[in-house]
Parts: sequence; C-alpha cells; structure tokens
Amino acid sequence: MSLWRRSSAHSLGGEAIPKAAPSIQLLVLGAAGVLVCVMLLTGWLLALLAVVVGLLLALGGELSRRSRADRTALETGRRYRFLAEHSFDMIVRFDPRTQRRTYISPAVRRLYGYEPEEAMAMSAEEIIHPDDLAGVNKALARLEHDAEQAPILYRGRRKDGTYIWVEASLTRSRDPDTGATEIVSIVRDVSERMRYEAALQQAKEEADGASRAKSQFLATMSHELRTPLNAIIGFAEIMQQEVMGPVGNAQYRSYITDIHMSGTHLLQLINDILDLTKAEAGKLELNEEMIDLGEVIRSVVRVNAASIEKAGLTANVDLMPELPLLRADERKIRQVLFNLIGNAVKFTPAGGRIDISGRFDPAAGMRITVADTGIGIAPENLQRVFEPFVQIDNSLSRQQPGTGLGLPAVKAIMELHGGSLELRSLVGVGTEATATFPAERVVAGPSSTSARSAA
Repeated sequence: MSLWRRSSAHSLGGEAIPKAAPSIQLLVLGAAGVLVCVMLLTGWLLALLAVVVGLLLALGGELSRRSRADRTALETGRRYRFLAEHSFDMIVRFDPRTQRRTYISPAVRRLYGYEPEEAMAMSAEEIIHPDDLAGVNKALARLEHDAEQAPILYRGRRKDGTYIWVEASLTRSRDPDTGATEIVSIVRDVSERMRYEAALQQAKEEADGASRAKSQFLATMSHELRTPLNAIIGFAEIMQQEVMGPVGNAQYRSYITDIHMSGTHLLQLINDILDLTKAEAGKLELNEEMIDLGEVIRSVVRVNAASIEKAGLTANVDLMPELPLLRADERKIRQVLFNLIGNAVKFTPAGGRIDISGRFDPAAGMRITVADTGIGIAPENLQRVFEPFVQIDNSLSRQQPGTGLGLPAVKAIMELHGGSLELRSLVGVGTEATATFPAERVVAGPSSTSARSAA
C-alpha cells in the first residue's frame, strides 16, 4: 500500500505535492489558543497590578494625611498645654456629671495657693463659698442646653482660708481623647475689680443721698420763701394801682416799682430752683388747664415792661390772629416766658430790640419765639447753657446777675409738656429761643382775645 494513497496531489511541473497532515493543524491551533490565553491572562494581571498600585497609592496618601493630622494634633496639644501652663487664668477640665477634674493648670498656685495635684483631689464644695454654690450649680445645669453662657461670679476659698472673688467662663466641649462631654472652666481673680465696683457703688449712693438732701433743703426753703414773697409782690401791686388811695410822692411810686420788680425776680428764681430740684428727682408735675396763650404772653410782657424800659430796650409782640387755646400748666408757662424775656433783657445792650411771637402750625405745633439783638452765644456754648449753674464767661454776661438756672428750668418744663426748647444764636447779632408745644396740646378753636401788639 502506498503512503500517498489517502492523499490527493496537485500537479506542478509534472510532480505531485502532498497536503499537510491533520496533526500539524491541531498543533498550530493549540499554539494560537495558548497565545490568546497568555495574552488574556497578561491583561488580567496588568489590571490587577494597576488596582494594587492604586490601592497602595491611596493607602500611602491616607497614611501621609493621618501622619500630618497626628503631627498637627500633637503640635496643637503642645501649644494648648504651653498656654495653659503659662496663663495667669486657671484652666480646669472636669466631668459635668461626677464633677471629677481631669486637668487643672499650674495657675491654681497663684489663684488659690494649692498645687495642681492637691486641687485635683478636692471637691467643689471645698473651694466654692457655701452661699455661692447653688448659683454655680445652676450655671452648670444651664450648660446642658447651651454650650456657652455669660461668665459667673463666686467666692473661692484659698489655701490660707481667705476668700477671693473669681469670675469663671464655662464652656461645654468634648474630650479630644475619649469623646466624652466635659466642661472647660477658665477662672480669674476679680477681687480688685469687685472692690472698685463696691467703692463706686458706695460713692454713688453717698452722692445720691447728698443730692436728695440738697433737693429736699432747696424745696423746703423755696416753699418757705415763696409765701412771704407772694405777699410782698401782692401788696406792691396794690400800691402801684393805688387801690387804697393815691401815693402822693413820685419817689415812693418809683420805690414801689423797684420792690415789685425785685420781688418778681426773686420769686422767679425760687420757682426755678424748686422746679429744677423736682425735675432732678423726677417729681415735677403739671397742673394742666386750658389757657389763652396770647393773653399769658401779653401779661408777662406787661409785668416786664418796667425792666425793659429801664434797660433802654423796645419790645414787640406779634401773635398770630385767632391763636388757639393751649392745654398746659399756666404757672409754668409764665415761668418759661419770664426766663426767656428776662434773659433777652439782661443780655441785650441799650437801644436793642426784643421780639416775642406766637404761631400755630398743625404739623409743627404751637411755637413761642423770643428773639433779641443782644450779645449772642458762641456755637460751642449753645449746649452748655442748659446745664444748671453754668454761666457763659464773657465781659458783659458776667456783669449781669443770675444763677444759671433759668434755661435748665425752661428746658425741663418744656420736656415735661412733651415739647422742646431750641436756641439759635450768632455772637454780636443776637439770640432766638423757640419753645415748641406738640400739636396734640392745642385745642381746636381760637382764643377769646384777639392779637395785639405791646411795646
């Protein structure tokens, strides 16, 4: 049997070429499969290697971050301990439930005289004054709801048995090691501050007592002086009007005018003192009634006519027609007008002019303005003149009598009425004082008298 029997042949140049055997084909296919498997296995290994490398890089980064965090925490802890050990304020950390202290800074030596180890073994009752212990416990209880609160004051006992005032700032936080809730207390000695505050309080109480005694004295004296003064002024007015018969001697009539002027001035001063002391004590009250403001203004100008004429001045009254009624205290309104006109007379040189006007504006209210052509007030002194007993120091004003109580009293009276007092002035030109009553004090309808002018 020929070896080439099962094979087919192709003719090439007259020679027969046999086909490859099936076993060789299988070998080639097997080799190709192995190569593919190796390639797939290599890809998986590379992928696995990449994952491992990624995990190693991530782990390295995490370890590096943790290392930095540990170094930062260590450095922070060192700084905290350094500050705590060198601070003048004592720092205490303790468990809010058991009151067991976990740390006390060395400042306890200076504050209480104990070593930190001694203080760690002591209870709060051994340090805090018995009368203050309840307040401290309440503050600790409040920390359960609020992480922080205002500092508390209490007395702490030193090692020598004496007590000092301390101020403690309490904060709820967490122990960085265990995560448990703890209280951090920063305590400082405030004994010196408490002594200063006690001395200040005592001085204030003594000053208040002296002020009350002064006010009581002035009020009593004012009441005692007003009764005879009213009699003097009343009899002087009767003699001026010659009710009981004529005064034959012209010199006597001049003396009667002087008595009336001096008495009126003294009564005005006493009223100022009385009202100012009441205002300081918060006891100044109004006796309100419906008044004809125009008639009150003219009446006060008539009373001051003699002093205006004696000073060589002219006075003009300009009232708005049909000026409405005003709900106010008439005696105090007269006092306001006497003071404002009196100041204008005192500080206006001879030949000057005083203008008194009354106006009503539904929006602005009722205004009384007293303007003069006097010496004026410097801008820096416009507020000082409202201080009791202050008189502006210049050559003319120091020549004039007065106590410096008039404008403070006027301001107090106007504020009591819900109004205001405003001053505008130019040195060498004059001063304008405006007393304004709120619109709600004005009663609808004109007064019963018409506007007139007085000179």
